[in-house]
Amino acid sequence: MNQMTIRGLKIFFKDKGGVFFSLLGVIIIFCLFIFFIGDSITEGLDFLNNAEYVMNSWVVAGMLASSAITTSMGAYAVMVSDREHKCIKDFYSSPLKRSSVAAGYMCTGLIISIVMSIVTLIFGEIYIVANGGEISDAITMIKVLGVILLSSFASSALVCFIVSFIKTSNTYTTISIILGTLIGFLVGAYICIGDLPEGVQWVIKCFPCAHAAVLFRQLLMADGMVTGFSDLPDIALTEFQNKVGVTFEYGEWRAEAWLHVLVLLGTGILFYLLAIINMSRKAKKY
Repeated sequence: MNQMTIRGLKIFFKDKGGVFFSLLGVIIIFCLFIFFIGDSITEGLDFLNNAEYVMNSWVVAGMLASSAITTSMGAYAVMVSDREHKCIKDFYSSPLKRSSVAAGYMCTGLIISIVMSIVTLIFGEIYIVANGGEISDAITMIKVLGVILLSSFASSALVCFIVSFIKTSNTYTTISIILGTLIGFLVGAYICIGDLPEGVQWVIKCFPCAHAAVLFRQLLMADGMVTGFSDLPDIALTEFQNKVGVTFEYGEWRAEAWLHVLVLLGTGILFYLLAIINMSRKAKKY
């Protein structure tokens, strides 16, 4: 398993173009915010004296939730390539256990997702500070790293399950592009959730990786919201949190942080198990 993981990591980071395009979703979100939607969103919050800081933190949270899933997709390219070029037959005919081969692919996806999410976090913090914001304190950063682990676990599992059905590089490329484009919508990073139709809001609230975005927003936007809403009624803060996706409400019930954590853990366990079952079924054909 260790050798399969090391091999996957070397192949991924050796392909600079692949690394770049694995961050496609993050790049799209950042560019849209900077060049198109950033000013319009911030102008609508002129009642806040730190609106730019708050919304910069909002976009960084969306980038983090997106990076976990798009970089996982890039990591699993090696699995598709091995399957397409029949390299998988060589692995299965070697002394390596088939479970070790599958675990190697999964570990590769998880590690790359974590590493690239941390890179995204560093870039995001630099961007926030460069635009007059404040760097997160040590405790917040530790919590954010914990959410990165959860987000990467759930995202890599979900992607692993999807990729376990893909047989050719052409199909993989098409799905990667679609996913990289749509992920911003699915985690509520392109536009505030409250501005979307109710049906679309429910789709986002039921998408597992969107729960990671909620946790990131709660941590990264906390200080800015405390300062900005200190002189405003509590209802103003509640409405703002619902609109931008800091909190999810299902009817009259507001989801707590523990639910978001459980959703991410459950998603990771469920889809890794499903991926293992599907990969084991395919392995019997070789």
